Amino acid sequence: MSDRWSTTPNSGDTPGELLASVTALQRRTRAVRNAYWLPLLLFGLLMAAAAPLYVESVEPPALRVGPENPALTGLGGDFLERSAALGWYWLAALIGGYLLSLWWYRWHGVRVGVQTPTRPYVIAGIVGTTVGLVLPIVLRYLLLNTGAVISTGTNWLTTPLLGISNRGMIPHLVIAAGLLVLARLERSRGLTVVATVYVAAIVLVTIYFQTADFEPGDLNRHSFLMAALLPAPILLVGGGIALLNTIRGRREQ
Repeated sequence: MSDRWSTTPNSGDTPGELLASVTALQRRTRAVRNAYWLPLLLFGLLMAAAAPLYVESVEPPALRVGPENPALTGLGGDFLERSAALGWYWLAALIGGYLLSLWWYRWHGVRVGVQTPTRPYVIAGIVGTTVGLVLPIVLRYLLLNTGAVISTGTNWLTTPLLGISNRGMIPHLVIAAGLLVLARLERSRGLTVVATVYVAAIVLVTIYFQTADFEPGDLNRHSFLMAALLPAPILLVGGGIALLNTIRGRREQ
């Protein structure tokens, strides 16, 4: 308890000491408020749980025309054999994950007495999920139903986004958007680093698939699994480190 009160300003402090006390108090409050380890671990585990849906039953062709799935399964991609099941999974996982994160932050805020404003984070998740459902439809329309000038002019954006969508990685972007918003709300450098590395992994996977000149037979049963799971360890490792830091911080108080 004395350690907590050591950062409290008093009337005998000089201006420099007051500033140092306020800065230390702000740093301590921010450290107590941070609870982002759970969203990191949660979404990392949700990616791992989706792994079987990214594995093909046979060797896939280089390109596959997807079946006509319901619009609500748009998060599952077109190139995957189990795209419909994957789409339903991610729709439930994203909504459930963001709602569970909201509950967690409210519970944590009541427990420690300082709460992170999570409404923008949840809004980012809901908007991102909605965009993820609509985006494949818009991309296919731009690709197939626009003039050559428009189609060529937007290729730099539509082609990589369509590739991400077809491989069932739109949910990764939805998670990334939420984490970047949460990092801003938490004012956490650690979460910012994890979210940035996570986005970089998605970009690298996209570049690999876009630049590799795949021929029929080049893709194997686990090619899409690699694309989907490569960013997952980043969240799991980042969440594990954040949890250990939280436990260590509590012991030092």
